[in-house]
Amino acid sequence: MHAAFRYVGVLALLATCATADAARAVRVYDVTVREASAAQVAPAAMRRALVRATGRRDAAADPALASLLGNAQRYVRSSRPAGDGRTDVVLDGGAIESAILAAGRAVWPAARPLTLVVFDAAADSATLDAARAQVEAAASERGLPVSVVPAATLNAGSASLATRELLLPAVQRLGADAVLVGRLEGGVAPSWQWTLTSPDLAESWSAAPGAALNDAVDAFVRVSDAPVASTDSDVIVMVSGVRSLADYADVSRALAGVGGVKRIALEEAAGDVARFRVTTQAAVDTLAAAIAGQSRLVPAAGAATPGVLSLSWLP
Repeated sequence: MHAAFRYVGVLALLATCATADAARAVRVYDVTVREASAAQVAPAAMRRALVRATGRRDAAADPALASLLGNAQRYVRSSRPAGDGRTDVVLDGGAIESAILAAGRAVWPAARPLTLVVFDAAADSATLDAARAQVEAAASERGLPVSVVPAATLNAGSASLATRELLLPAVQRLGADAVLVGRLEGGVAPSWQWTLTSPDLAESWSAAPGAALNDAVDAFVRVSDAPVASTDSDVIVMVSGVRSLADYADVSRALAGVGGVKRIALEEAAGDVARFRVTTQAAVDTLAAAIAGQSRLVPAAGAATPGVLSLSWLP
């Protein structure tokens, strides 16, 4: 009876979404951790946030992001006990994203594909409950919005055998963006077979339920990171007046805070001039206009170089 009510609630939510945009915004920087030591709460929260923010499982071990972990406490906006030895932590997402971009890493946008998860398997309730728990735990860890629904919801016959042409309209009719279908194959060593279907993806593989969800996120992130020739471009930004490590960090954060900027990489430094390669959705002129809102980044004096944005950093 409990499971039936749970599915009714999911179906009602999806029916609401079918007439509007899928509800898929993720609160990336609101995390819950369980740490015995108060001093470890902020680093633990940062580790979870980095995985969610970048979409990458190994983000917390990335040397380029080590300074975020080492200074995790300064990014904490609030924290409070959540009971059962847990702590709810709210982190400064804007500052973290600026630091990630300044380190030359990409941020996975917080608007993420709402993914239906279907267990198309004749299995006992304990097996299905365990699979559901693994999927939901992995989804929380990676920051992917999911809804576990019965196969009949898709109205496409056997979900594991349905074609892409049948699955995509069913998914979109329910207000979602993708579907991950798991089929449990019997034998001496039963194994889960998975199919991921979205407008951009059609992949199949074998894995345990939690690992399958992680693999699905990896696929979504690959698609998100793929360059779009019509919108993304690299702009060379030359900044004079950069005289210290603190200046480099401040300039990087200022550039990362400009709308449309996806990545920043320091390519060269000579004297007090730093050369940055900025990946952005904007053209040079548009990027220059957006930077105009930065009080310490101003147009450099002298003749302009075609295709290069020349700026000065004010002390």
